Amino acid sequence: MDFLHKRRLLWHLFPPNLLIILGAIFVVTWYGSTVIRAFYFEQMESGLETRARLIEPEITRLAAGSKVKLQNFCRQVGKRAKTRITVVRGDGTVVAESDSDPAHMGNHANRPELITALGGHTGSALRFSKTLAENMLYVAIPLKIPGESQAWGLRLSVPATSLDRILDTIRNKIILASLVVVFFAALITLFVSRLISRPLEEIRQGAEKLARGELDHPLQINTTAMSTEVAGLAGSLNKMSELVHDRVQAMTRHRNELEAVFTGMTEPILAVDTEMHIIRLNRAAMRLFHLQLLTVKGKPMQDLIHHEDLQQIIHDVLANESHIEKNIILSDQAGRIYLQTRAVPLRDGGNRLIGVLVVMNDMTRLYRLETMRRDFVANVSHELKTPITAIKGYVETLLDGALEQPEDACRFLGIIDRQASHLDAIIDDLLTLSRIEQKTEHNEIALTLNNIREILESALQTCSRTAANKQITIKIDCSSDLVGRVTPTLLEQAVINLLTNAITHSHEGGTIMLRAQRESDESGKSRIILSVEDHGIGIAAEHLDRLFERFYRCDRARGRKQGGTGLGLAI
Repeated sequence: MDFLHKRRLLWHLFPPNLLIILGAIFVVTWYGSTVIRAFYFEQMESGLETRARLIEPEITRLAAGSKVKLQNFCRQVGKRAKTRITVVRGDGTVVAESDSDPAHMGNHANRPELITALGGHTGSALRFSKTLAENMLYVAIPLKIPGESQAWGLRLSVPATSLDRILDTIRNKIILASLVVVFFAALITLFVSRLISRPLEEIRQGAEKLARGELDHPLQINTTAMSTEVAGLAGSLNKMSELVHDRVQAMTRHRNELEAVFTGMTEPILAVDTEMHIIRLNRAAMRLFHLQLLTVKGKPMQDLIHHEDLQQIIHDVLANESHIEKNIILSDQAGRIYLQTRAVPLRDGGNRLIGVLVVMNDMTRLYRLETMRRDFVANVSHELKTPITAIKGYVETLLDGALEQPEDACRFLGIIDRQASHLDAIIDDLLTLSRIEQKTEHNEIALTLNNIREILESALQTCSRTAANKQITIKIDCSSDLVGRVTPTLLEQAVINLLTNAITHSHEGGTIMLRAQRESDESGKSRIILSVEDHGIGIAAEHLDRLFERFYRCDRARGRKQGGTGLGLAI
C-alpha cells in the first residue's frame, strides 16, 4: 500500500482503467474464439460425416469382397477428397488406409471416435496424430458388413490446421483492435488525470520546498483553477510554511551551536542508547578508539570498543540512572592511556532515559609528568646526596684525626676529589640539559647543512680511547656524501653519549655499529635515521618507554658502579 501511495496520480487512474478494458477484451476474445471454434468444429464434423455417408455403401460392398479393391478405393477417394480414410474391423484391426499401409498400423480399438462408432454411434475427436505428426479432426461411423457379427468402423479425418489458421487470424485482429483501444484509453486517462493532478502537483512542489527548508517567502500557489477544497489546502500550506520557517531557524541555530561545541571539544565524548548502540562520537573519541563516524553509528558498542571497565560504567549508569566518575586505563599501541571518565544519563523531553553520555579526559600526559616529577625529585636528590654524603663523611674522618695519617689522608682526599668531580659532572649535565631545553622552547637552536660522516668520525675519536680499553671495535656505516641540517656540536654530543652508553654495557672484544642513512616516511618526506647498535646486555622491554628520562637507570646498582650521571640519554 505504501508503494501505491507514492506513485503519481496518473498511475492510480490509468492501470485500473486499462485492466478493465483489457479484461473486457479478453473475455470477449475468449468467448468469441470459443464460439467460432465450436462452430467450425461442428461444420467440419458435419462435412466429414456427410462424406462418410456418401461412401458408406461402396465401402460396405467392397469390404465384403476383395480387400485389395477396398484398399485401392480408399486411396483413390482419399486423394481426390484430400481426406484420410480408415476402415477398421470390430476388433480394432485396420483393414484399409488411404495414407498408410494397413499391415504396419497398430490396433485402433482404443481410439475414442472408433470406440463410439464400434458401439453403433457416430464418434468424433480432435487430437494429435503420431502417424502424420499433426493435429487431426476424426469422425467415425459404424458399418454393417454382411457376414460379420461385429460392427466395423469407417473413419474419416482431415488436418485441423485450417481451423487454427482461421482462429489465429481472428485473434490477431482482436489484438490489433485492443492496442488501438488501449492507446486511446491512455490518452483520455492522461488528459483527465492531468486536470485533476495539476493543482495537487503545485501543492506537492510547495510542500517539497517546505521540506527542503526554502521558507524565505510564503508559498505562492495559483488557486484560480482549483476547487474550493484544494485552494483551502494551499492557503493552509502557506500559513504553515511561515510557522515552520520560524521553528526550523531556531532549531538550526540551536543544533549548530551544539554541534560546534560537541565537535570542537578536545575531550573524547561518546553517546550510546539504552541498548548500548553508538549514537554519536566526536572527533577526539574517534581518534582515541581508532574509529570512523560513518562505520560506527548505530552499531553495538561492544563490537567496536573492547574495554570492560568503560562498558561496565555505561551499564551501571543505565541500571541506576545516576552519574558515575571513575578513572580507567586504556591499552593502546602507543602505550597505556589514563582517562578520567564521567558518565551521565541522557533523557528526552519527557524525562525518559534514552542513553548515556560519556566524557573522557585524557590524563596520560599529566600522569606521566607527575610520575617523572616524582622520579626526578627522588633521583636528583639521591644522585646529589650520594657524593655529598661521601664527601661529608670523609671530611669528618679527616677532621677526627685522619690528617695525622698521611696515607689515609691522601686516599680520603682522592675519594673526595672523585666524588666532587662526579658532583660537578652531574651539575654540568643538568646545566647542559637546561640550556638545550630552553633553546628548543624558544627555537634558538641553529640548524646548518653539515656532513654527517664527519660528525660521526669526530664522535668516534672522542670515544676511541674508552673503547680501546675494553678492546671494542666501533664501525661506521655512513655515506661520505650524506649531509643534513643539524647543529654539529649537539649532534656530536648526542652520538658521544650513545657511544659511551654502548661501550659501558658491551662485553670486552665486542663490536659497535654506528649507522646513518637517509630514508623517506609515508608522506614522502626525507629524513636521516641514526642508530647505534651493540651486542651488550640489552634492555628489558618494560624499560624502553623511560630510557630518556633524567636519572632513570634500568639497573641502579650496575649503573652507579659503572659511573655516569644518568643524564646522557636525556641530553
